[in-house]
Amino acid sequence: MDLWNLLLSQRLWFFIIMFIASSVILLTVVWFERKAAARVQMRVGPYHVSPWLGGYLQLLADAFKFIISEPIIPKGAHKILFVWGPAIFITLAFGASLLLPLTPELRLIKDVNLLPYGLVFSLVILLLVSISVVIIGWSVNNKFAYIGAVREALLVTAYEIPLILSFLAMAILYGTLNPIEIVNKQSLLVGAILNPLAFLVFIIATAMATARFPFEIADYEGDVATGPYSDYGGIFLVLSFAGGTYYATFSFSFFATLLFLGGWALPSYVVGPWPQDLLGHLVLAVWVFLKVTILMFLFAFLRAAMPVLRLDHTLILGWRGLLILGFIAVVWSIILRILGVVP
Repeated sequence: MDLWNLLLSQRLWFFIIMFIASSVILLTVVWFERKAAARVQMRVGPYHVSPWLGGYLQLLADAFKFIISEPIIPKGAHKILFVWGPAIFITLAFGASLLLPLTPELRLIKDVNLLPYGLVFSLVILLLVSISVVIIGWSVNNKFAYIGAVREALLVTAYEIPLILSFLAMAILYGTLNPIEIVNKQSLLVGAILNPLAFLVFIIATAMATARFPFEIADYEGDVATGPYSDYGGIFLVLSFAGGTYYATFSFSFFATLLFLGGWALPSYVVGPWPQDLLGHLVLAVWVFLKVTILMFLFAFLRAAMPVLRLDHTLILGWRGLLILGFIAVVWSIILRILGVVP
């Protein structure tokens, strides 16, 4: 491969765009989350760092402060898991999104026949993120971390099966696991309209999986002093509580965009082949990231508008509410499939 072909490689462009765009989106969402919470509580919120941007760069200053802080490993902690747990957490959280296509051409998986496996593995990796949180909590010699880890494990039992059912419902509806074909089948009606129950279950399960309000139960500061992350600081905190949770939300939102919101499908817009129509593919990528950002804004706003649910109430919601809705969503997809609503 010569230099010119390397510079125009879809994989290279995909990785660079995903890395830059996800970083910008996370910076924007965290800024919005802080500003929205501050506005509801009649505070100013981030301001002193870059006041001309409304404190937009405050997160970078906070991250820099944590990164240059001395990493401390508490006495009695499992050193290997304590050090590697946050790195595994953020790798799984961001890695899940890399298995999904950004546009028909911009993707890491080159073989089209392997794309269905990428979609399934992406969901599996997202479900493993919570397991890494449990490992992080177990590695800390701290009772608050243990309680937080147990809470996280219980939450997994509440949302995991409903999340899989919502995914299964859409797979039945589309009749394929190929994400390109899934997006193409949403050219007229998106999945969220065809099966709103599956979309609702997926969004609530995502909020549980990423500790978004009202499900910030495992790491709620008022109860368990950030739970699994209570003894973490410095770069470890940046990779886990401050970074991994938001990257997980990004990956879940990206997944939902392809499955329920039509992905890159833009009405009356036809994109040419890569790399001749490079600008066209960038337009589609921006369209996808816009939907991802809107979903993440929704999850961020919940922090300002919702209280924290009790653990037992959340488990009841998962086992008696989401589970039933998930089964109904599957039945609804089967009916639509039999009627031939989606070709």
